[in-house]
Amino acid sequence: MNADLMANIEDVQRASSAGDILELVYKSIDQYGFRKFIISGLPDPGLDVRPFVLLSGWDAEWYERYTGLDYVHLDPVARHCFATTLPFDWSDAPYDRASDAPARRVMDEARDFGMGEGLCVPVHMEGGMQGVVSLVGETAHLDEKSRLELHMLALYVHGRLRYLHGSDEQAAPRRAITRREAEILKWVAAGKTAAEIADITGLTARTINQHCENAQRRLGTNNRLQTVVEAIRHKLITL
Repeated sequence: MNADLMANIEDVQRASSAGDILELVYKSIDQYGFRKFIISGLPDPGLDVRPFVLLSGWDAEWYERYTGLDYVHLDPVARHCFATTLPFDWSDAPYDRASDAPARRVMDEARDFGMGEGLCVPVHMEGGMQGVVSLVGETAHLDEKSRLELHMLALYVHGRLRYLHGSDEQAAPRRAITRREAEILKWVAAGKTAAEIADITGLTARTINQHCENAQRRLGTNNRLQTVVEAIRHKLITL
C-alpha cells in the first residue's frame, strides 16, 4: 500500500475538524491527478441534499447551483451509487441522453464548469443510508492499485467526517471483533491476499475468508475494504 496514503489516513484519523480534513483530502487526491471533490450523504427523493453534505471541495458557484436546484435527484452519478458498492467512472453511470433530459442537463452543465470527468466512490452505511465521495478529474491513467487506494481513502475520510459531524452514535458501545479477526484484518490492510495470510498464520485460506466475513457482519460493512476501514476508524486495529 502507498506509504504516503497510509500516512495521510493516519493524519485523517487524528484530525479534529472538517477544515483539517479538507486540506488532507486536497493533498491526498492531488497525487492521483484530482483537484476537486465532494463528500456527502445521499438523501431520499424530495429531500434537500445540503444537510447531508459533509465536506465540499467544489467551486462555490457550482455547489450553489447543484444543491439549490436539487440536482442530486437528477444526477445519474448519484443515482448509480444506489446500484453498486464499487468505485466507478462518472462516464459509466448509466442514463439515456436522448430520453433523460434532466440527467443530460446535469452532466452537460457540470462539463461547462470544467467537471466533465471523475471517479465516484459509493459509501453504503448501516440502516440503509447511502453516501458518496466524488472526485473531479481524468481517470484513464488510474491503475487498479490507485483505484484501490482511492477507495480506501474515500471510505476512511467519509467515516471520519461522519464521526466529527456527530452522525455516528458516539456513545454507543463499540462493536467487538475477535483477536484473530483483528489480526487478519491487519494483514488485509497491509495488502495481503487470503492465501498469503494463510501462509503467515498457518490457517487455511477458507478460514481466513470466514474470519473476514465474520468481522464484516459484526461491523455492518459491505465488503472487505470497508471492514478494514471501519476497524481502523473504531481503533479495533491500528496501522
